[in-house]
Amino acid sequence: MRVLTRADLQGTSLAGALDAQLMPGADGAPWTALLLLQGPAGGSLPLAELRQAVADLPGTRVVQVQPELDRIYAGYLQQARWQAAIGALAVLALLAWHLRSARRLAGVLLPLVASVVLVLAGLALSGTALGVLHLIGLLLVAAIGSNYALFFDYLRGRGDADTDTLASLMLANLTTVASFALLATAKVPALSAVGWTVAPGALLSLLLAAAFSRAPQRAPQAL
Repeated sequence: MRVLTRADLQGTSLAGALDAQLMPGADGAPWTALLLLQGPAGGSLPLAELRQAVADLPGTRVVQVQPELDRIYAGYLQQARWQAAIGALAVLALLAWHLRSARRLAGVLLPLVASVVLVLAGLALSGTALGVLHLIGLLLVAAIGSNYALFFDYLRGRGDADTDTLASLMLANLTTVASFALLATAKVPALSAVGWTVAPGALLSLLLAAAFSRAPQRAPQAL
């Protein structure tokens, strides 16, 4: 019998599994084999004993993958939080420069903050573990809600609202909500997380922006 080689597995389902566990060395260096160790049912691996057992084997190491993955993910999440905070400050400065009024700025920010807080409260009450994708969804909620808040701020300055414009705004909002609601039903966790965040957030942004809007009171005309 001849020795089985990698070329013999080409095009089979075992080729991918083998490639995932064997890494060729650079410049003629020995290959590296990755072996997944599993503990007994309901138990854990004795890492100290494993490291001691392979101490005399050259080039052999015992590595805990999950703690490393958790550390990398925590670093990504921390970086995403800082970048989101910096972006929020930049948007706040831009709105303040454009509106040039503390009252108008508060009227625009209030529905945004309220919609984000309500979505976070809903996710927390449902027991959902928040992650990076939920943060991305909240950024989309703020981006969508800022359009509604600025629109109603413009209406407050005019003092009236066109019925066709409001109907178009509602139709666009319902389209957005329906699209992300479909994503919420997806079996892919990434799509579902974004859908569950943006769908209610977009609807709340419109409703709260409309609820917080106050048209200026017109002086009564003299008879």
